[in-house]
Amino acid sequence: MIIPVIFEDKDILVINKPSGVVVHPFDYSEEETVVDFLRVNYPEMFTIENEIKLQDGRSIALGGVVHKLDRDTSGVMVFAKTKDMFDELKKQFSNHEIKKEYISLVEGLVKEESFTIDAPLGRNKKDYKQQVNPTNPRGELRDAVTEVMVLERKENTTLVRLLPKTGRTHQLRAHMAYIGHPIVGDIAYGSKISRERIMLHAKSLSFTINGKEKHFEAETPVEFN
Repeated sequence: MIIPVIFEDKDILVINKPSGVVVHPFDYSEEETVVDFLRVNYPEMFTIENEIKLQDGRSIALGGVVHKLDRDTSGVMVFAKTKDMFDELKKQFSNHEIKKEYISLVEGLVKEESFTIDAPLGRNKKDYKQQVNPTNPRGELRDAVTEVMVLERKENTTLVRLLPKTGRTHQLRAHMAYIGHPIVGDIAYGSKISRERIMLHAKSLSFTINGKEKHFEAETPVEFN
């Protein structure tokens, strides 16, 4: 597997994750993942104790993985190379201190130029999808906030910039579906337009290392133009 590297130093690795690639193995899966790429090319990451246990009994070492993107979401990801940097980045993600920008093509014509979606998310029992105010939730709902800005209106779709202020699973997918503008290609969340991928791209990440702000961007794929 070849994955474009955006930046690398002794502390971090920044990549442009392709659409269609999962970050790490999941239950009963055998496909190649981003973690496989890291294990081959950056084995030093796996001295960091960080693992998950799958329902199929496997324990998967994640090394310097500090966040995830969905399979069909492309774009910028950062990984830690040292334990100190792992702890620092995990803290910044947990405290919502890392600035994230996504580009997305959504269905329909979004009327407002910019607005904020402040809608808590949760899952119904026996349903993997996140929803705003589910009818039969598993546990408590979690706060979720997304800023939306229109970039370009097309014939029956809108190109938008999405700035998640919280980092909930499937937050952007669930929020855009909630307001009636599901992400193009996201059939699971109500899209009626079929595409080879979900039209969601992690454009940039900004965070602080040793008192200095770092900003990294992943080039927007041609299919968004």
